[in-house]
Amino acid sequence: MKAKFAGLVVAALLTISALGAASASAATEFGDNCVADEATFEPPITLFDISAPGNPLPLTAPVSGVITQWKSNLAPVPAFVPQTLKVLRQNGPNTVQVIGESSGTITGGPNTFNARISVQAGDRLGLFGDGTTYGNLFCNTPGVENLIGAFAGGGPGATVAFAQFPEKFRIPAFAVIEPDADNDGFGDETQDKCPQNASFQVPCPVAKLSASAIVKKGLVTVLVTSDVQASVNVAGKIRLGKGKTAKLNGGTQIVVPGTISKFTMLFRGNLKAKLKELSRKRSLTLNITATAPNPVGAPSTRKLKAKLRGQKKPAGKSKRKGGKRPSSR
Repeated sequence: MKAKFAGLVVAALLTISALGAASASAATEFGDNCVADEATFEPPITLFDISAPGNPLPLTAPVSGVITQWKSNLAPVPAFVPQTLKVLRQNGPNTVQVIGESSGTITGGPNTFNARISVQAGDRLGLFGDGTTYGNLFCNTPGVENLIGAFAGGGPGATVAFAQFPEKFRIPAFAVIEPDADNDGFGDETQDKCPQNASFQVPCPVAKLSASAIVKKGLVTVLVTSDVQASVNVAGKIRLGKGKTAKLNGGTQIVVPGTISKFTMLFRGNLKAKLKELSRKRSLTLNITATAPNPVGAPSTRKLKAKLRGQKKPAGKSKRKGGKRPSSR
C-alpha cells in the first residue's frame, strides 16, 4: 500500500487520457516510459524503480555512455510538476551513489529535457519531487506489484541508504544514452562533433599548412604556417645519382596559428661531398615535405622543391714565369 512510504498521501492528478509511449530513438533508451497519472503532496523524496513488470524498456543502463536527454510522460492535464532526474549507481546492498542530476518541469503530454550525464552500464534513474507544488509523479499499475526504492536527500556524489517497498505504481523517467568513444563526457551522436578526440567537441580540425624554403650555404631553412595548432614535422630527400639518396631532417615543432615556424635542415656527409664535386652550373632537386597529423583521417601535407646548386670551384688560369707575354717576332 502507498501508506508504507512513511505516510505518503496520494491525490488524484485529474483525469487520465490515453498517451502513447515515446517514439523510438536511434540511440539506446532505458528507464520507465509509463504515463504518470498521480502525484504526491509530501516532503521531498527520491523514488526509483527496482523492478517493474510490464515495462518495455530496460530499467538499468544496458551500456555505458552519456545521457543526452531524459524524458517523462504525463497524462495530458493542465499541470506543472517540477521534477529532478537523479542518476543512481548501486554501491552496496541498500545504498546508491547519486552520479548526476538534471531538473525540468513536467507538463501534460510527453516531456523531453536535454542533459549531459556520463553513465555506466547498470546505472538506474530516479525522480525527485521538491514539494513546491506537487511532490513525486508516478504511474498507477492496478493489479501489478512493482518494487520501488526511496530515499531522502542526496546531491551529486553523495552515497545514500534507500528503503524498498512493493507498490502498485512505477516511476515515469527514462533517458537516451549515446556512446562516448573518446570518454570526454559528450554524446557522440548529438553533442560531440569530433568523437575520435577528447580535446575537441567541435568538428575535428584539419591543419592547412603553408611552407616556403630558403637555400643557404650548407643548409635549407623551411618556413611553415598552420591555420590550427599542429605538431609539424619537416623532412627532405634528394637523389644524388647512381641510386644514391640523401635524407635531411628538419625536426618536429608545435606550430601555432598566426606565427611562422622556422625549420633548419643541414647538409651532411654524402650530400656535402656531392655538391662540392658538382659544377656550379648544375643543381640537385631537394624534395621537402611538411606533415601534420589530424585527429581524424589522413595527415595534412605540404610539399615543395628547392634547387641546390653545385659548389665546385672553377679551374683557375695557369700562370707563366716572369709574368710577361713572350714577344712576337
